[in-house]
Amino acid sequence: MRFTVRLTHANGEVLVREFEADNAEALRARVLAEGGFPLEITRTDTAFRSRAQLKTESLVLFNQELLALLKAGIPLLQALELLVGHGKDPQLRRSLMQVVELVREGLSFSEAMEQAGSFPPIYRSNVVAGERSGTLPEVLARWLAFQKFAQTSRRRIIEALFYPAFLVLVLILALGVIFNVVLPRFAEFYAGGDIEMPFFTRMLLGAGKVISSTLWLQGIGIIGLAVLIRWMAASEAGRKMAERLLLMVPMVGTLYRMYHSSVFCRTLGVLLSGGLPAVQALEVVQRTSPSERMKAGLLTITEKVRAGSSLNLALEQAKVLDPLAVEMIRVGEQSSALPEMLDHVADFFDQEVEKATTAVTSLIGPVLILFMGAIVLALLLAIYVPLFNASSVVR
Repeated sequence: MRFTVRLTHANGEVLVREFEADNAEALRARVLAEGGFPLEITRTDTAFRSRAQLKTESLVLFNQELLALLKAGIPLLQALELLVGHGKDPQLRRSLMQVVELVREGLSFSEAMEQAGSFPPIYRSNVVAGERSGTLPEVLARWLAFQKFAQTSRRRIIEALFYPAFLVLVLILALGVIFNVVLPRFAEFYAGGDIEMPFFTRMLLGAGKVISSTLWLQGIGIIGLAVLIRWMAASEAGRKMAERLLLMVPMVGTLYRMYHSSVFCRTLGVLLSGGLPAVQALEVVQRTSPSERMKAGLLTITEKVRAGSSLNLALEQAKVLDPLAVEMIRVGEQSSALPEMLDHVADFFDQEVEKATTAVTSLIGPVLILFMGAIVLALLLAIYVPLFNASSVVR
């Protein structure tokens, strides 16, 4: 959840800041712990409205320029000032102006991005890792490499789904015409004659009659589906439900789990490499994870690790990671090389995600085409078989 907080510091200055937190009580405690006193806390997102995030393409271009400036030895604030106003994305320009002002006030780069509110959580988590480990350029380079892989995979998926999606759209339109126009005409034709119809044909004609007489219900259903999709995308409860549904889909659920296992391992590995204690590193990952399921699981994992449990045991009990990742983390803990093992796990899962993506996209097209062919064949047989039977009787 995202909140706007009006707060005051010990010097009497009144500020307005934006934060992400699980609830208002937790945010109040966080502000007090940071030395501020909250005057007003207002939630700025709702179940159907959330703040738009920056486009990945714009963010990638910005980071390529920022990385080049940092590698040239230019300080972070000066590099950000040089990049303000660059680029064609107006949202990125506005966000950068806000970030620069906040960094000038003394906030860190990651804190300023959190206040701006438009930067993706996984990007902020990488910046936090880079700041705390003192390796921001290396972290940005890793993030760019991962985004290049993600964009390639996304483009491959879109290209693979374009033709099947077009066929599905044509099928939906064709079924709409068949059930609302064609089947009622056939029902009138068969009702006027003495033609014996199979059970499936009678059932299909009955369904066509019901559907043609309930057009308003179809409209309500379409609107309800659009509202449901918006709710799943914008609200915490909706995202949790969407994640549960994704995990139930064969192959897609495995791909989704491997992707978030890779994100978790890479971010945690960078934090630990920078010398951050395990509990604090887990808190950072939990706060910035893009997965609601992962966030909920990491709350329990963090508490168990704080109580003295090993990381692999806490992960195994929570069941939020791929079992292979948990096993490799166990080996890393026993060999005192956990950060290196986490990097290896992330690289391994990146490769597995690429393989799984290729396999899934190669199967979607043929399966959808076969499914569409079966539906069309069943409809044609149900409609025309009685006509063929009637014609043979006449002969």
